[in-house]
Amino acid sequence: MKKGKESDGGDEEEFRYQMEIADQECPACGRKALRVYGRVDEIPHFGKVLEQFIQCEACGYRISDVMCLDERDPAEYRYRVNSPDDVKVRVIRSPSGFLEIPEIGVEVRPGPAAEGFVSNVEGVLRRVKRHVKLAAKWSDREEARERAEKILERIEAALSGEDEITIVLKDPYGHSAIIPEDEEKLEVRKLDEREVKKLRSMILRGALSGRETF
Repeated sequence: MKKGKESDGGDEEEFRYQMEIADQECPACGRKALRVYGRVDEIPHFGKVLEQFIQCEACGYRISDVMCLDERDPAEYRYRVNSPDDVKVRVIRSPSGFLEIPEIGVEVRPGPAAEGFVSNVEGVLRRVKRHVKLAAKWSDREEARERAEKILERIEAALSGEDEITIVLKDPYGHSAIIPEDEEKLEVRKLDEREVKKLRSMILRGALSGRETF
């Protein structure tokens, strides 16, 4: 059994792989240096998921994915983050998951480069931080850089429990979820047919447009 580690900036648990395939051709550089790792995990209150991690040892190309193996209803999850303990809450985001943080205007839609992952609230917020920093770096507008700075400040405050934000996760295929030990701050509702159709249409448009997301 091979071992690895999640490096999501908030997910420090050791990742024990049940499968490893080596020396595959990398789609980025073409060299036979691609390794595929995977495991099936049983997650309490959610079911079985297949986690995969792909990395090229030559060029650094990497992608992760998570697939729900149990049939689940399309759903929306809302979780209020307002204490240091909240950052430990587990988050499962499949490539079809829509992520929102309404208080800071963050919205992440699925696209062809979207990755599935099993992490926690801290890991999700640190992913958002990386993308906000990158967007600010490449922006030539002072207004955009100032807005990015305010978003980063609120994320840091939420991580320390000094501010409250809401993590919203929607999945028209039911493959994503937020799973706290204490469900007092969690709201879950089943998506109706109209919402499911709209979200699935947005996924298709994102794939056709080539829009990238995390």
